[in-house]
Amino acid sequence: GGVCEGGGGDGGGGEGGGGGGGACGPQAERPAPAPPVTVLENGLKYLVAPVLGQKSGFYCDQRDNRAMLAELCAGRRLLDLYCYSGGFSLAAAAAGATSTHGVDSSAAAIGLAQSNAALNGFGSVCEFSQSDVPAFLKREGVAESFDVVVCDPPKLAPSVKDLRRAGRKYRQINSLAMSAVRPGGLLLSCTCSAAMTQSGGFLPMLHEAATAAGRSLTVLRTSGPACDHTLHPCCPESNYLTAVLVQVS
Repeated sequence: GGVCEGGGGDGGGGEGGGGGGGACGPQAERPAPAPPVTVLENGLKYLVAPVLGQKSGFYCDQRDNRAMLAELCAGRRLLDLYCYSGGFSLAAAAAGATSTHGVDSSAAAIGLAQSNAALNGFGSVCEFSQSDVPAFLKREGVAESFDVVVCDPPKLAPSVKDLRRAGRKYRQINSLAMSAVRPGGLLLSCTCSAAMTQSGGFLPMLHEAATAAGRSLTVLRTSGPACDHTLHPCCPESNYLTAVLVQVS
């Protein structure tokens, strides 16, 4: 699991620190955000910003999927789409990937990913680009140039009523992602939308995306979040993450 290694503390006393005036006083100021902390996951160090970052500052739910995919990346080129802080890229580099390329539209995310690569000594293996993902995938020279592709977009279907619109986006993104995979390579496609996962429509969507891309798929594995992200029968929303590993022909 992830272990906090230190650094940062609680930002100098937390919400209640400081002098008079109270939280609603005219001179009250917000406390400065805590600096990033360093956590360990499967032997790798990651800088995490719990307040400023997305979600909790790090996608712990993908821990087991990162470890699983890393075992398949030795000697291969990885494309990490929606890479955020570079989790899949770093795991692949540690497992012997020849190169990794992470893409995210957020400048802050790219900066964090670059810092994480440097922190682990992978600066020469891990490359990162700030770009809209569909635009990147349409660039010349991207098609069929990667052995392994990860497609882990943000939540596209916040609720059931968004499924039709989100389905079109998932198909477009995954069709482009499949086009970047060399014949016989691998794609790990993910959704973190509970509405999509519970609809049962994610796998059919992948097959539709493959048809649009002129590719065919073999499903190798379907998984969810790491085992410490438990599901509760009274909380169906806890069943939200789906990760499908396919071979793309």
